[in-house]
Amino acid sequence: MRPTQYKKRLSTIVDKRGNPMEISNAAYDASSTGRRLNSFDAPGYGPNLAATVELNLLRNRSRASIRNNPWMSRGLKADVANEIGTGIVPRSKCSNEKFKKEIRLLWSDWTPYADAGGILDAYGVQMSAVRARKESGEVFIRIRQRLLKDNLPVPVQFQLIEADFCPVHLNSMASNGNEIISGIEFDSIGRRVAYWMYKKHPGEYGNFSDLVRVPASEIIHHYIPLRPGQIRGEPNAIQAIVRAHLYEKYDDAELGRKETRAHYTGVIHRPDYGQTDYKYDPISGLPISEDDGGVPQLDLEPGTFSSLLPGEQIELFDGDPGNIGYLDYQRQQLLSIAAGMDVPYELVSGDYRGINDRVWRAIMNQYRREVEQTQDLFTIQQVCLIMWETVVDIAIRSGAISAPGYETKRRDYLSADHRAPAWAYINPLQDANAMAKLKNEGFESRSSLIAERGWDAEDVDQQRADDAAREKKLGLI
Repeated sequence: MRPTQYKKRLSTIVDKRGNPMEISNAAYDASSTGRRLNSFDAPGYGPNLAATVELNLLRNRSRASIRNNPWMSRGLKADVANEIGTGIVPRSKCSNEKFKKEIRLLWSDWTPYADAGGILDAYGVQMSAVRARKESGEVFIRIRQRLLKDNLPVPVQFQLIEADFCPVHLNSMASNGNEIISGIEFDSIGRRVAYWMYKKHPGEYGNFSDLVRVPASEIIHHYIPLRPGQIRGEPNAIQAIVRAHLYEKYDDAELGRKETRAHYTGVIHRPDYGQTDYKYDPISGLPISEDDGGVPQLDLEPGTFSSLLPGEQIELFDGDPGNIGYLDYQRQQLLSIAAGMDVPYELVSGDYRGINDRVWRAIMNQYRREVEQTQDLFTIQQVCLIMWETVVDIAIRSGAISAPGYETKRRDYLSADHRAPAWAYINPLQDANAMAKLKNEGFESRSSLIAERGWDAEDVDQQRADDAAREKKLGLI
């Protein structure tokens, strides 16, 4: 231990006259530097150095953990399903009713063609982007404008690009005088103007030395800045990676121990051992065949017990005591893993023992509040809104839809709500009665309650009118 560890830490402050005063004790226990906290390493990295100094390693370990660890894989699936569900749907708020109806139909027609790779629809792009953000910390989506001859409902598609394409350790000055920080080019007033990207994924085969400059207007960067000024994202489950890795090693070792332990049932004690006893089976007394490798073999049916020779005794091993406290230990580790993933323990483990509907409601209400925060502040703002505005802009400019006065009313034409799928009722009867009471007592409007379910009041009213007309026509009412 270094001698300096025993010295009192001195801090210099100034009194009313400006003279320095020395204090020898830390104001907070957490800032003390004695033996208890001497090994507490807390580097003073800025938001970008902290996020990027080991980002590639963190990203790879996060992906490896999700590929191989069933708990982290399950937690990620549940988290993505709760954030995206079947898709966050845009609803036009344009004052032009004719345009509102037409753009809704056009969006539905374009949705299956949204993915530049031809695999996903628009909501599949959302899901894949959110999963990549959680797993890798960030994802890029490139806006790909298409030609009219491609015969798309709207000539635009979106290309998902993994974070690895933008080199996190690329820090230099561009030829135009702009600064490149972690692969992102900024102008003199700090605006993003371009992204520098490999032509191919650096984790695949091929030549990846060439970088291309992609204008920022063509890139959607989806990530969560945890600190002001942070420009690259971190994997969501960083705090769970080490715990999950060590717990999986322990659990695997426990399984191996039980497997090897199962081969041993007991031992036979004999009062005397002859020099040639090893040549005979201790149970049957028959000579051991060389075909058996010199190891005694005896086929027994379940439930049988062998007779012994005079003076011999059998000592059976007790049951395996290694599982004492194992379930409690397992639960505690899974609680830590779930906390590191920001997902409820029950969704990670599938273990719903010991809770009732009220506890479950409290758990899910808190979890849903956190999910809604991410939806509104990041997923909708960074992904859904830009996709919607891009599609509407290009649809109008390409002539796919008419928008009178678009040059002066662009914001009106682009205005929209983005609604995630409604949460499933925890207690359907109680929840439905609560919604009805909120409406009847005037605390919420019928339109807002319907919107919470992911629908438009206009659509619901039209469906009700259609149902009533059909029932009347069929003589059902």
